Amino acid sequence: MESVFESLKDTCEGKIAAETERLYVKLEKQQSDWYKKTKFTCPSGCGMCCHNFEPDLTQAEANFMALWLIQNQRQTAEKLLESAENSGKTCIFFNAENNYHCSIYGGRPFICRLFGASCFYSKNRSLVWRPCKFYPEEKLSRLGLSHRQYSKDEAEKILGGVPPAMSDIMAQAMALSPENKSTEPLRKILPRKIQHIFFLLKCCGKV
Repeated sequence: MESVFESLKDTCEGKIAAETERLYVKLEKQQSDWYKKTKFTCPSGCGMCCHNFEPDLTQAEANFMALWLIQNQRQTAEKLLESAENSGKTCIFFNAENNYHCSIYGGRPFICRLFGASCFYSKNRSLVWRPCKFYPEEKLSRLGLSHRQYSKDEAEKILGGVPPAMSDIMAQAMALSPENKSTEPLRKILPRKIQHIFFLLKCCGKV
């Protein structure tokens, strides 16, 4: 059966999704190399970054997420057309019963992929890294680390390297939809994108 991505590959939405996926794969490779080199990964079952947080999505991220949901969790996509509201501030895709917590892991946006595994530039444009604020202090201390900012040289000396720079990745992400660089909360933009993708599929005779 032809995938949703394949069905729309020649459309603007399909091409943007392909470029978004290319960046996701590139980021995953960079982070995977960092994980292997440093052995510094999120504590199993944490998920604290999902609490009291709802990501804002770029047009490209919402487009990819809509396609991914229709392809992999069609019922969820259809349900979101009716309502994407919930009573709390936690992400609507947070699953407390799953050890990995994110119920759309393969379709998650850049901020969720970068959190805890990215560095940033200081005012003098040098790379710096800070451990995730939710990382247990006792585990950090075993590695000779604490909740403070580390220069690239310090991080390389202690861990062996630094993860990808968030601003570099996000600059590439924003370039995927240059005509509209605004962002919107997930539960507002995603239903519209899902509706639009269903419309395109119907036009292509794929629904």
